[in-house]
Amino acid sequence: MLSIEEYLDAEGPQLAASVSAWLVSKGLSADAARKRVSRIKPPVRTFPVPLFPKGARFMYTQSQRTEERFWEALQRDLRSTGSVYGMALDGVLARRGAVAQTEFAVVSGATVKPVKKQVTAQTVLDRLSTAGLLTERRIGDESVVVVGRHELGIADTQRLKVRDVAERIILDGLREWASRNGAASYNQIRIRGELELQPIQQFGFDLTGPSYLLSLRRGKAGAPGFLVADVFAEGLLDEYHIRYFIRKAHALHATLTGATLLPILVADGFTGAALSAGHAAGIMMATPSTLFGLRVGKALRTLLETLNRAAAYASSDTPDRLVGLIDSLSEIEGRAGNLRGPLFELMAAYLARRDAVSIDMGVRATDPESGAQADIDVLKITAQSAECVAIECKGKEPGGTVSEEEVGKWLLKTRTIQAYLRALPHLKESRLSFELWTSGEFTTDALARLAAEKKKRTKFPICWKDGHQVLALATARKEKAIGDALRQHFLNNPLSHVRLNG
Repeated sequence: MLSIEEYLDAEGPQLAASVSAWLVSKGLSADAARKRVSRIKPPVRTFPVPLFPKGARFMYTQSQRTEERFWEALQRDLRSTGSVYGMALDGVLARRGAVAQTEFAVVSGATVKPVKKQVTAQTVLDRLSTAGLLTERRIGDESVVVVGRHELGIADTQRLKVRDVAERIILDGLREWASRNGAASYNQIRIRGELELQPIQQFGFDLTGPSYLLSLRRGKAGAPGFLVADVFAEGLLDEYHIRYFIRKAHALHATLTGATLLPILVADGFTGAALSAGHAAGIMMATPSTLFGLRVGKALRTLLETLNRAAAYASSDTPDRLVGLIDSLSEIEGRAGNLRGPLFELMAAYLARRDAVSIDMGVRATDPESGAQADIDVLKITAQSAECVAIECKGKEPGGTVSEEEVGKWLLKTRTIQAYLRALPHLKESRLSFELWTSGEFTTDALARLAAEKKKRTKFPICWKDGHQVLALATARKEKAIGDALRQHFLNNPLSHVRLNG
């Protein structure tokens, strides 16, 4: 009697079709092999969650269920069968194994809304979660999808935030590039984070925009085609990582009527196999360096490193690195201002460091009682923890303003931050205060709200600085390089005078 259990023990978990083929190779008829496979009993099992197309079954022995080769074989067969679940798993792996739940639909390769004979991204997420291949974790008010059952530490959550900032900056630059090259209508291009960003038919992307290029229009109806793009700020993508994007592009090309699309995939780098697969599929594969030039590409990599260790950057003795970074990245900034915020935070931290023992940035504060969370942009602590200042930063375009609504949201945050800081043993006796800095100005209503709150908050005082007051602080502290950067990029001229290649 041929033993399926012994075969699986020797060869590892396999698809039922492979087991049947082995039985046939040993002399059984195809019909007898299929019956033998259908009658398996423990300890031989089939994976209980339907992840494979056409009802394919994945077989293994009970003892293999917790082994590493079980997961390796499962991923191998998900890939070999073209399973959308496998594509989604690889899409998350392309983002270093963690992605915001709101972005999962983009990297899953599945449909955002129900389409006949296709599974939705939510179904894909649910099944992969049931299978133990993905897990949803909470970070404050946000949900993050991670590979396996790993917990997310502070370093992980900071990396996710930093990566999102960098990717939105690239998307800003890509929007400018597309507009300047006539690839899409500038005023109608939308990117991740904007409420107006909508799926193209059944699929979601990081960037979409209508295009009137002749090559993207079909027939005489005059309907526009579409420019679509997904962006990865870090990591080398292989041929498996990009399959989800190819799937979306091919499905849309086949189903769009009267037009087609120009798909662009942007990443820090691609393997040779990925480039071959992407080009064969008709995908434009690009890196920040090929789109915007080597200087900007290098600056973006530096930005990722900088934001991941922002406190060290902002606490340096000289501002040369910081000002050089701002000058380099000024070539890519788009109208959405995704770059302005983090760079202003770095400058504020640099100025605040003068009389501080320590400077921290991007601190996640949690109220120990309510569980409410809030981010502290810059946390300044003086000698012997005598004083602790939480600084909120609002980077604005020249002429930009902080509204009364923004002030209200900040004031609400201070309660969570206050509870968090008071619960820390080394800060329990410190004098706590809160500051709101902006590179722009405050509206009249915002100033009135701030003045009224200042009178109420005597125990935990508040204060604020507009762009000219921040500049005055830089001047008073003889930080000429920082002052010049503030004038050039935040007070006088838009950071968005883009000088892109092409």
